[in-house]
Amino acid sequence: MGACETPTLPTAIVIDDMPEMAQFLCDLCRACGLESRRFADSREVDPAKLREAVVVFLDLTLPGLDGVELMRVLGGQRLRTPIVLVSGHDHCTLEAAAAAGRECGLRIHGVLHKPFSIPQFERIVNSLDGEGALTKAAEMVDPEAVRLALETNAIEPYFQPKIHLDRLEVVGFEALARLRLPNGDILLPGQFIDTAAEAELLGRLTDRMLVLALDAWRDWSQKGMDWTVSVNIPASRLEDVRFPDQLEELYELWNIDRSRLILEITETELLDHYGHAMDTLARLAMKRVALSIDDFGTGFSSLAQLKRLPCVEMKIDKSFVDDIDSNEHSEVIVRKSIELGRELGLTVTAEGIETQRQADLLRLMGCDYGQGYFISRPEPRARINSTYAEGFAA
Repeated sequence: MGACETPTLPTAIVIDDMPEMAQFLCDLCRACGLESRRFADSREVDPAKLREAVVVFLDLTLPGLDGVELMRVLGGQRLRTPIVLVSGHDHCTLEAAAAAGRECGLRIHGVLHKPFSIPQFERIVNSLDGEGALTKAAEMVDPEAVRLALETNAIEPYFQPKIHLDRLEVVGFEALARLRLPNGDILLPGQFIDTAAEAELLGRLTDRMLVLALDAWRDWSQKGMDWTVSVNIPASRLEDVRFPDQLEELYELWNIDRSRLILEITETELLDHYGHAMDTLARLAMKRVALSIDDFGTGFSSLAQLKRLPCVEMKIDKSFVDDIDSNEHSEVIVRKSIELGRELGLTVTAEGIETQRQADLLRLMGCDYGQGYFISRPEPRARINSTYAEGFAA
């Protein structure tokens, strides 16, 4: 192993046997405020160092185990550090490797096709902040901290606007959970969601977020803002047969139009719970609940899901949007997904918009709505109220 820098947190791990490319990645990491360690051979990789890092850049072609074989090993060790695949293989091979990594339970944050540009690298690193990887409190919290946060109302919603790409006006917000520690630090989902799931607290967390989102919606509605509010619903929550009736009680309590509350269900996660969740989805459809299929395109059964799910919205995964202006495959997938969604009568939202160019391309393709850091980062409710009280114009 050779060290590019004397490591201090936050640290990036570079696993690449090509000295020039490895050094280039290390230099880019340093420019983005990350220290770096390099492994040239997969047989030398220290799993403990990977767990301490905020991101791993993994080449697919390596001495010893290749990148896909290494991911299988790391998946068995339950590595949770975000991984970015870097390779000169064609785009289809790279995306297949990314899918294989996700199937192993790894957090594949993105892909970089060699040769890649510096802006592409910077977008990958900057988007890590959305998972909590670059914050000073990047360590996962323990179950007691999540339980205490639920009991003391330390779970807070941040809201990311969704805009109409033609009219450039806000149409709604997605509610995203944040956990406030006793010292005031804010944790992002990547730092506590897995812990909540393992401690069987995800149902309580989801129900809390529903209440907080509906409370914000009522406030906005009373001020004349006809916005939607979206809440992410883990597929495990759909296994509870009581969930549709509990949701019905919330509709009545908040007196909300059912089309104004959108439940987002992640496509890949649903595949693991499909058999148990389908009866709940059918009952939600009978109650005219607005469902959205999130991260569309990342699962192997996308078309089958669209046929079976009673959804009103399709959200195109940010991994396709990220390189829509440089990757022909991503451009085709996004364009065809938009066409498919519109022909099925669904509204289509693109996630992870980072640049004006991406927004312009999506608008030309006929995409209805957009979200992403280019539009706005998630903000606390008070800031949303002050920023968007008079509407939105760009």
